[in-house]
Amino acid sequence: MKKIKDTDYLYLSSYLQAKMARRGETAEDKAAVYRELGSLAPDPRVVDFFRLKYDYHNAKVYLKSVAAGVDAGRLYLPMGRSDPAALTEACRTEDYRALPPFFAAALKESSETLGRTSDPRLADFILDKAFLREMKDTAEKTGSEFLRGYASLYADAVNLRALVRMLKSGVQPEQLTGVLTDCGSVTGKAVAAAYPDAPAVLALFKATKLAPALPEAEKAVKGEGFTPFERAVRACLDGYMEKVKYACFGESVLIRYLYQIEEQST
Repeated sequence: MKKIKDTDYLYLSSYLQAKMARRGETAEDKAAVYRELGSLAPDPRVVDFFRLKYDYHNAKVYLKSVAAGVDAGRLYLPMGRSDPAALTEACRTEDYRALPPFFAAALKESSETLGRTSDPRLADFILDKAFLREMKDTAEKTGSEFLRGYASLYADAVNLRALVRMLKSGVQPEQLTGVLTDCGSVTGKAVAAAYPDAPAVLALFKATKLAPALPEAEKAVKGEGFTPFERAVRACLDGYMEKVKYACFGESVLIRYLYQIEEQST
């Protein structure tokens, strides 16, 4: 793919500025928005960066429905790169060629793990780690320093949330590898060296943009409430995205718009 220049975003920037100026415009059908922007964006991988989570959500829905023996069709979300029907057919026939390659490999591994162990949690761990890896790789491929930074921060946030839960419940150190990812700035090796010393583990995140959430993390570990901690982490992620709040040109306008429709629907 050719190198993308800011000037390639001239039309799209103007188009999105107009859309954002209309009250309620971002509440429209997200699946249609993603399809439209995927065709308009100079680099559709910027749009895919925000669509990835829906593929992995749908994969989890399918595997949990198989494990429970129920029809969970109403829980599928159509905003991913892959149609939910294509995903379920791929799993049913064990032919994953119609799906994006990295996602297909993760889905195949998680499906086989579920069949072998009957433990949906293990399948979830595989999908969670694959999602963060593909998120990081997609950001790298776009060449966007901003998206690379967000992918790293998001991975750190996932790890911090998991660690708070694990520290609170006294999970054994040998379970760290299956849960944590190395896609952020805090490595699994560093965590393993500090775990289960809560102050030492949390201190690893002081140099990240999650530092403002650490006081609430300490309280959550002590059992003083998880919701304020979750809100603090969310605020850190939102704070990072504030960097593109006033963008009026280039890929930043597209990123801001995509993040905006995500936040208004969650």
